[in-house]
Amino acid sequence: MPTRTTRMVSAAEMNRRVEEILNRRARYDDPDLEAASDEPLELVAYVLEHRRVPDEVLRHDVEDALVLLEYGRHAIPALPGRLDRLEHRLMTLGVETGLSLGELAAALGLRSRQAVQHRLLRHAAAERGSPRSEVAERAARRAEARERTWLERNGTALLACTEEMISHHDQLAADPEISEAFDDLAESLSRVPADSRNSRYAIRIRHLAARLRLLLADLNAIPAPAAIAADQSLHTLLTRTARLATAHQAASSPDE
Repeated sequence: MPTRTTRMVSAAEMNRRVEEILNRRARYDDPDLEAASDEPLELVAYVLEHRRVPDEVLRHDVEDALVLLEYGRHAIPALPGRLDRLEHRLMTLGVETGLSLGELAAALGLRSRQAVQHRLLRHAAAERGSPRSEVAERAARRAEARERTWLERNGTALLACTEEMISHHDQLAADPEISEAFDDLAESLSRVPADSRNSRYAIRIRHLAARLRLLLADLNAIPAPAAIAADQSLHTLLTRTARLATAHQAASSPDE
């Protein structure tokens, strides 16, 4: 297993980054600012959960939050798995909002864009239950190529199903957590460029598909709302969406 590169962050640097996030959110009139904390890991979670600010703010927040996580690895008792999950979510958010791999590398104390790509791949492999290894990374790269091909053929259908599902929010989201998942899905959909030739299209739709799978899993785990049984068209929509989501997952899964 490769040794993880970490960045040593002083308490003074940690405090400066905390102030940067809080002051930035205040300047942009973040409507959720009262929920923010000056504790490093709680502030990281806040950045991930409260995003009602421009992408420009989120990009800078992600850079600062990644530094706070590096501080936490050395100074705050926390489960490594939790820190890894927070880091993966921050890196993903950074990519979604336009941070370059070089900017992510600087925040993490990594030497190259390739090192960032490898860490993203290792995180993704770990979330799929695969080992954090170079073999897993290469498998993930092959899966990414298959996924791109699948999205070229089926991306439009996936977007249409997602939009229609969101229109049924009130019928399907009786549970508050399900409602929050619908909100996350709608946010991801809003970030997908209308033009599939846009350089951001592929990555945006990949994040959308991942959130769609999570929502479908949540819906499958709770008793079906009466609205589904009573509405054949809604049942058909969920079945078709699930079929597309399953096919996407198969296309994006690494080789056995």
